[in-house]
Amino acid sequence: MNYIKSFCKISQGKVWLNDNYFFEYKHEPFVLNEFYYALYEHLGIDYRKFFKMDRLSKLSFLAAEILLADSDREQPKTDMGIILFNKRSSLDADVAYQKTIQNKDDFFPSPAEFVYTLPNIAAGEIAIRNKIYGETMFYVMRHFYGNIITDAINDALYAAGINCVLAGWMNLDVLKNKVECLMMLCTTKRGKTENKQFIPYLPADFHIDRFDNFLEIFEDTVGDLYD
Repeated sequence: MNYIKSFCKISQGKVWLNDNYFFEYKHEPFVLNEFYYALYEHLGIDYRKFFKMDRLSKLSFLAAEILLADSDREQPKTDMGIILFNKRSSLDADVAYQKTIQNKDDFFPSPAEFVYTLPNIAAGEIAIRNKIYGETMFYVMRHFYGNIITDAINDALYAAGINCVLAGWMNLDVLKNKVECLMMLCTTKRGKTENKQFIPYLPADFHIDRFDNFLEIFEDTVGDLYD
């Protein structure tokens, strides 16, 4: 049986760790990059590459930093994988790169922008930072389908040699200034002192097309984990 060891939620400047408030960015109006930098400073991170990342990678990176805070980042993790999901792919980075090539009189393709025009780079940034050597994947879906997400997590944990998966929904709508993040640290092992819950099974015909709806169901299923 597979378990959720811990989970992190980020939405519009508010951050929860295991259903407890972890951080809140209270400045108005909400500015995404300022929120990222405030959370970065709150975590006490010293990682210069963070400032070169696109906004999707920064969101994924920060959630992973919270969940993996107690892990040894220098220890190679061959038994750990990463699975991320969203519905807007790398659109934010795509738009930024498009601006560097759309004007023939000012045509200068930016390698710094181009590198982030694939969403799986977000998973790669986490893997590099934490020496995660298992398989990394990034799925783009039309909606937030909870059953597909849980099936993918369980399939990965049943794979030979994988005992832990960092999985999450990382969706940005920069035009609407909206952030949706739910990242989970999932494992095949139940620790002696850790309070874990099984990864919820969702039947194949149970499609969840709104992030808020899934959070309600997720909390109903595992929300009392740390009460």
